[in-house]
Amino acid sequence: MQTVSINPKIIRWGIDRAGLTDQVLEDKFPKLEYWLSGERFPTFKQLQDLAKKIKLPMGYFFLTEPPVEKLPIPYYRTERSTSPAKPSPELMDTLFAMQRRMHWLREYLLENEQAKLDFVGIAKLTDSSQSIAESIRSHLGVTEDWAQMHPTWESALRTMFKLTDDIGINIVTNGIVGNNTRRKLNPCEFRGFVLIDDYAPLVFVNNADCKAAQMFTLAHELAHIWFGASAIFDLAQLQPADDDIEIACNKVAAEFLVPANRLRETWETLSDRNDAYQQLARRFKVSDIVITRRLLDLNLISKAMFFEFYQAYKEKLDERTHAASGGDFYTNQAMRVGHTFMKAVIQAVGEGNLQHIDAFRLTNLYGKAFDGYANRVMGID
Repeated sequence: MQTVSINPKIIRWGIDRAGLTDQVLEDKFPKLEYWLSGERFPTFKQLQDLAKKIKLPMGYFFLTEPPVEKLPIPYYRTERSTSPAKPSPELMDTLFAMQRRMHWLREYLLENEQAKLDFVGIAKLTDSSQSIAESIRSHLGVTEDWAQMHPTWESALRTMFKLTDDIGINIVTNGIVGNNTRRKLNPCEFRGFVLIDDYAPLVFVNNADCKAAQMFTLAHELAHIWFGASAIFDLAQLQPADDDIEIACNKVAAEFLVPANRLRETWETLSDRNDAYQQLARRFKVSDIVITRRLLDLNLISKAMFFEFYQAYKEKLDERTHAASGGDFYTNQAMRVGHTFMKAVIQAVGEGNLQHIDAFRLTNLYGKAFDGYANRVMGID
């Protein structure tokens, strides 16, 4: 059987990139040690199977040397190790897919003579968190007490997603790579990222993270857009990395969600209650995690109190296994693709400016799935 001559270093690199060990792969690929030593080469079919297993595009195997993969935007980690964190294939593939989406939308908007978004990069690090938070509210069309008008913080979060999409920010929430349920995104690696563009900025929220933290993640990402700074971040325990831009974004996010003056006033009347955190969360329509994080910001509780609560809250969430079903397919796509972005894709296809196959790749929806969601989107308006 004909084999394919490739550099064994590529196989070694691909396995390491996937975070797998040789032992895990040897059952399926019993000749792996010979491929790695260069004594033998795999067949094309074996190479295809290996590529699928280690989540590596086939083209990489035909390079002469392993590539050096670098993240194209800053990666801010709350807890920095002595060596840089190596991004997972899931993060890399998701990030590059979102970049392709953003670049396409930018070109589409330029061709249609769309104006630049006036809020991208409008803020400076010297501006107060209060003034930036107010600017965000103004562009979203809400007042300081906007969240309190909702019955629950979950309802406020849904509104926040919609308002972000409405002002021209391409927003995506997903906990897997595309629609591949076997490739989960690890919230410990990243809670979200932001891609800056004057016409088509994009925010990605890791939906594998608990809903209680996603509101803060989104507010943090909005602050990044106002500062005009692309970034990936993990926000471990909702704490920022030791970097000026991350610290500033956290302050803006906190002020946007829970204004300091209002929280101080309310805290005075509730601080002695055993359920003070829950009462505040209900009043401000944010999660308990967000409210305790804000109390810490304002030195109304100690770090020890916050971390004790955070750990207990997280353990309680972990106990609730994700046994719930995946939900309606098209409802999921509304968050994974986005209403405004999908409308632009549909319009481009209808105008003959985008081929169906390219539309499928941009949205990660193919054939009937694309048509079904397209009909759902166009039927909304």
